[in-house]
Amino acid sequence: MRRILIPASLLLAACGSDTPPPAPAPAEPAKSSYVELKADPAKATMSAAIDPNDLAKHIQTLSSDEYEGRGPGSLGERLTLNYFENEFRRIGFLPAIADGKPCASFPCEGATYFQRVPMVSTTADPATTLNLRVGGQEQVLAMGKDMAIGSRSEQPEVAIKDSELVFVGYGVVAPEQNWNDYAGLDVKGKTVVILVNDPGFLRGDETLFKGRAMTYYGRWTYKFEEAARQGAAAALIVHDEKPAGYGWDVVVNSWSGEQHDLPRSGDPEPRLPAQGWISMDAAKALFAADGKDFAKLQLDADSPGFKAVPLNATLSTTIKSKIENKFSHNAVAILPGSEKPDESVLYMGHWDHLGKKDGPEGEDHIFNGAIDNATGVSGALEIAHAFAAMEPKPKRSILIMLPTLEESGLLGSKYFAAHPPVSLAKMAAVINMDALPVRGRNKDMGVIGQGQSSDLELLLLQLLTAQGRTMEPEASPEKGFFFRSDHFNFAKQGVPALYARAGLTHADRGAAYGQQWSDDYTANRYHKPADEFDPNWDYAGVVDDLNVYFEAGKKLSEPGVWPTWSEGSEFRAAREASANERAK
Repeated sequence: MRRILIPASLLLAACGSDTPPPAPAPAEPAKSSYVELKADPAKATMSAAIDPNDLAKHIQTLSSDEYEGRGPGSLGERLTLNYFENEFRRIGFLPAIADGKPCASFPCEGATYFQRVPMVSTTADPATTLNLRVGGQEQVLAMGKDMAIGSRSEQPEVAIKDSELVFVGYGVVAPEQNWNDYAGLDVKGKTVVILVNDPGFLRGDETLFKGRAMTYYGRWTYKFEEAARQGAAAALIVHDEKPAGYGWDVVVNSWSGEQHDLPRSGDPEPRLPAQGWISMDAAKALFAADGKDFAKLQLDADSPGFKAVPLNATLSTTIKSKIENKFSHNAVAILPGSEKPDESVLYMGHWDHLGKKDGPEGEDHIFNGAIDNATGVSGALEIAHAFAAMEPKPKRSILIMLPTLEESGLLGSKYFAAHPPVSLAKMAAVINMDALPVRGRNKDMGVIGQGQSSDLELLLLQLLTAQGRTMEPEASPEKGFFFRSDHFNFAKQGVPALYARAGLTHADRGAAYGQQWSDDYTANRYHKPADEFDPNWDYAGVVDDLNVYFEAGKKLSEPGVWPTWSEGSEFRAAREASANERAK
């Protein structure tokens, strides 16, 4: 493992002042498409640019106990940023941030590798309870066991008293789907109870929304935003493992301890006074006490024409929180293009994880995040090294952006997309790497959100063909992974995004082994302290994937290549709107 030298200035500045860590400074697209790629896929070539030994060293270091789970604003962040700076300097990538503004040329005077991201840290009192009165009976829900709740109001105390409960099904307002769970309903001051995922999921109705594949309406982030737009006092999502895609322990681990947000002043999205989850057992007990069959109401909510159901129940709670104004950092480095330095290809992978939490002595309380996402970050560093060594140099700039606060709701990438140091209109594409499987070679690669960006998927297919592999739809579209990682914030701005990772068909052991490995990771390591580095991991498949990402970036760095979204994609209009800016 390489030694990590920590400059005193970084330790003081990385997370404890208003100035990002200092670092010394590091440069009209042609209107064409992928005609050349369609000509002869057999001509696609594949280099071997990624070193698995260096990859393993990165992962082992970044996921070590010393880094304390890479919590934003912590010592772990300082060590992580220092590691990035050392690596970027070593390979020759330049600082890309100058007061949050684009550099006219490179090297850029006063530039750093770090974009300061303001954040508000909120720690709710773990003794908080939800007090329900249901048909004259009292139910007390305990934090962690029955529910997980918090407030994003930036207030040290939020009190809700006798708020009426309303079951609003999936809590979706989707005019294009002719669906409105709030139709004719006034929920101002009330508490809404919501199902996770999309309408039609439980019945398996493929005619509703996108069938098995989750849309953004199915994400918990959307449901809280919509409840806030409707004026609710609080929102509770009922946890159900299959439509959520993870167990109750993941909710508890993710929602306990310090929680992070962008400041309300810089976030246009509405917020609720209180929001959280209740367990399935708590939901069933609540509805049963009111004489209602929760399972039947779940199915009712899955059908067109569903009407919200008021409950003969009220909620009271007082949420006391510790509020701190802090900041974290995105790491951003650039290799200026030799011909079009103002145009770029962006590689990304979030560096943050859940940090270190309190708990009983003798237990492991460090959430190391080895797979999620030391693998993706390490892959980005190795791809940067491959581009730095490439001759001739890429014609477009190669941008490496390692965002913070992904685990808090994609906040680092959200801030970057709102304050980009480069023009998003001149960004050819985004390639995102998150939780790379380290189980050996795979025969296939799954595209998250397949069908969104036909150009990028065509390119990926050709590169996989050169490796003798196939491209498959994602294995679990119902889990909504397309909306759960940082590329989504760029897609909303119109930038074509590729999020793909190894499929489930292991080259030697078959699909059953790949599925078993994936299920074991989700059940036993995902968002748990057990997500630790294993010296026995097999990196052959990760190296295959990273070489595909690298070759894709090489093609995308050619000025004549300009991908766009598929017809019918909700992101295509934003891409077309940016054409005027490009033309200027």
